[in-house]
Amino acid sequence: MRPAACARSRRRWTRPRVRSTPGCAKRATPPLRLDAACAAELAAHNPTHPLVFKVIGMADHWSSGYVADMTYSYGYYHELSPPFIRFFLLMNGLANASGSGPYTYCELGFGQGVSCNLHAAANPRGRFFGTDFNPEHAVFAQSLAAEARLEASWWARSFEDMLDAELPPLDFVVLHGVWSWIDNAARHAVVEFLRRHLKVGGAVFISYNVLPGWSAEKPLRDLLWMHTDLASGPAEPTAGKIREALQFAERLRQGKAAFFERNGPAAQMLDDMLRDDLHVVAHEYFNRSWHLTYFPELAQALDGAGLSFACSLHRSDLTGEVFHRAQSFQLSQLPLVLRQAAHDFILNRRFRRDVFVRGPDRLPRSARDEQLLRVGLVLLRPAASISAVQQTPYGSVTLDATITQRAVKALEAAGGPLRIGELIERADMHSSPRERVFETLAALVAQSQLAPVFDEDRAAAEGARAAAMNRAIAARAQHDDTLRYLCSPLTGQAVDASRLDRQLWLAWQDGARTRQALREAVVQGQAVDLPEGGLDAHIAQFLDVTAPQWQGLAILEA
Repeated sequence: MRPAACARSRRRWTRPRVRSTPGCAKRATPPLRLDAACAAELAAHNPTHPLVFKVIGMADHWSSGYVADMTYSYGYYHELSPPFIRFFLLMNGLANASGSGPYTYCELGFGQGVSCNLHAAANPRGRFFGTDFNPEHAVFAQSLAAEARLEASWWARSFEDMLDAELPPLDFVVLHGVWSWIDNAARHAVVEFLRRHLKVGGAVFISYNVLPGWSAEKPLRDLLWMHTDLASGPAEPTAGKIREALQFAERLRQGKAAFFERNGPAAQMLDDMLRDDLHVVAHEYFNRSWHLTYFPELAQALDGAGLSFACSLHRSDLTGEVFHRAQSFQLSQLPLVLRQAAHDFILNRRFRRDVFVRGPDRLPRSARDEQLLRVGLVLLRPAASISAVQQTPYGSVTLDATITQRAVKALEAAGGPLRIGELIERADMHSSPRERVFETLAALVAQSQLAPVFDEDRAAAEGARAAAMNRAIAARAQHDDTLRYLCSPLTGQAVDASRLDRQLWLAWQDGARTRQALREAVVQGQAVDLPEGGLDAHIAQFLDVTAPQWQGLAILEA
């Protein structure tokens, strides 16, 4: 069925040819593809309430049990950015197929498309593709791309449909969370997609729920799912089912149910779910499939696509947290896959962020060091806010204080990126072992204190492309607070940006460079309310701290 908004423009609404795939059931509902013009037309509404349209006949088999009648949140995930992945592959002695020329990138299950749009705008060397089960997500993603005049291919297709998609061989494929939320058939389709479309030397980022960290909370999630499945009518909206299930669990807890009395983590999880945004709760916990796995099981599944484990991108691993634990004795003697599983038990980990590669290109240590010395680094935060003590999801880690302080001071003085080799010179870090310098700097990158900058990306950086995306996002700040990020063409990542800072960015780009001019522009744009004197103080902070920081990242004009 064609939505009414597109009825007068039949050429915009296309149904790609569907071919049957061995081992996969043939679907009754064909996939949707919206081009940017149609998506912009459909989504020309308040971005906080994007237009909802249904596809008649869309059932659980189309969305693989994934929540399809509630949209996902508008989050951004820097681990999905190509330079971030490439940097940590290099840290682990692996070359990446993206090299110095054009590369290809695909996100499977992009949600609202915030990360993929920001990365496509900030990384002009890449050709970007992606899909999501939910047509409303695809509408939002394509409308944002259209507003920024961004050339990217965002589809509303199932993973099965993507098997025969006309794609170039891919350098990067990323999946954030969806592996845990889709059924077995969809997971098999993902593996087959990787087998068909990932090039030799290509990298896959995959994040997923992992055991043993969920062991205490899993029964609560199962109880909530049973309530939505058995106590609610099939026609009831998902949001209503979730509210009723949470209320049911809360009544059990208030009645002193022994499960909650003796299970603190589950009680805390219920508190979090009652407090969190219902859209996040729906997609995190209420998909028909809630797949928990041990790391060796995941590694075995991806081995079917010829992939091998390259490295973890979890902050706890990148900061070396596990090696600060007494239990880490003799882990180096274990096989790699078992060693990773042991890490999960040491930290009681609930979530992993991993990179797998097809045909790893391992570099000699000397070549790896030489390439690392040529990688640039730039501050992502004000220098005064960066400490050697770094918080992680499982505690804290203390980095080498001397290296941290000297590196941050040198980068602050530079006002922009410095190659690591040059940074060692300027910060006088020759007395520190080189590997310790690398590890400390990498930990700061992992914690989003610093960002890597590759020469190839700096040479290809096109400020106009990122500026167009940032303008599209900042213009929305006049009306809503949905998208809270701006992208950097220097780092290929995005940074957090408050609603008021986005309005100040827009005013600055339009020529307001003094406190008075910025104030007038923001007041005229009806900024968010601030206490008396708050606006002037915020503008002063913007001029003194935020503007120089963003100029160093090529986000803001000088």
